Amino acid sequence: MMAPLARVAHSLPGRKRIKIDARRGDAAYFATLEKGLAECPGVGTVTTDPRTGMALISHTAEDSVLWSHIAEHDLFQLGKNETSVPTPVHSSIDGAEHKSYTKSEKRPDIRRLIFLAMMSMGVVQVIKGNIAIPAIAAFWYAYCVFPGTNGDNPEHSLIETKLPEES
Repeated sequence: MMAPLARVAHSLPGRKRIKIDARRGDAAYFATLEKGLAECPGVGTVTTDPRTGMALISHTAEDSVLWSHIAEHDLFQLGKNETSVPTPVHSSIDGAEHKSYTKSEKRPDIRRLIFLAMMSMGVVQVIKGNIAIPAIAAFWYAYCVFPGTNGDNPEHSLIETKLPEES
């Protein structure tokens, strides 16, 4: 019998999530897969879920050793170029380019919504007569989230945030 076709759903160093759609629901196959993967040198834990057709492999072995063991024991076969699926790594949200609308161009950016909410709270506090602390705090928070005030584009900044350089 030929090994089922699988794909790498997620890959990090030392951790692989494999999706085997052809054997979804086959508890006997996934029990055999767990046992076969556990025999691979460098594999720590193997968790499978026959209901979803997923296998999670935690390992210390090199990827090439893991893939070789899987091929030798005919546990499953990966589709074309499946062993080289890169997982995108996002270092931080701060590096993302700010846009006033999301990619769908239909929903406003969360920063603009927060800005509007804080401005509204400030107006409510002014109307209630709480000018000293709550209104000022709401306006300050609104200013802090307003696009262009975090130093990413000094031309659109409301207040100069950089100190003049010493001569």
